[in-house]
Amino acid sequence: MTTLVAMARRDTPVFYPGFQGLVSKLLDRPWQASDGMPPAELQHQVQQSIAAQQLQELGNEPTADRLIPLSLQEFYLALGTSEMMETNHFFFDPDELEIRDNMVMFVEDANESTVWAVPLDQVTLPDPIIFHRTVGADEPDGAGTWKSTDSTVSEFITETLTWNYTEDDLD
Repeated sequence: MTTLVAMARRDTPVFYPGFQGLVSKLLDRPWQASDGMPPAELQHQVQQSIAAQQLQELGNEPTADRLIPLSLQEFYLALGTSEMMETNHFFFDPDELEIRDNMVMFVEDANESTVWAVPLDQVTLPDPIIFHRTVGADEPDGAGTWKSTDSTVSEFITETLTWNYTEDDLD
């Protein structure tokens, strides 16, 4: 697990095991290393993102710790390349992260009508509350009002994936 430590701000993964467990729970197969993203790849993709360019323009170094909270980092490390990412909600690849209204957007619904994000000033928190706006990610700053979901990043990811895979089973 030493490769995980390179990205995480703690020596012990907090959210990573729970995200790994979603594979066996929802896909009925064991988690595999190929489901996750190596820490160096995550860091590289974050540094290539539009959000990183936007952060540089503000005079800040674009590292994963300055763009995404620990819970989102561990989500990408555990499930970043898995089929779990292919649901009715589009989880942005780390190189697709973008900032709107000082919010780091990381997921959008299939209709591109709602986007969820973390406030930029809260990305250093391990698992902050996320916000959503009912206009898509491609809309400019000020295009919609951000509202709290009252869910943390890890809660939202777990609930969204569980709902998506339960919905698929009902069809």
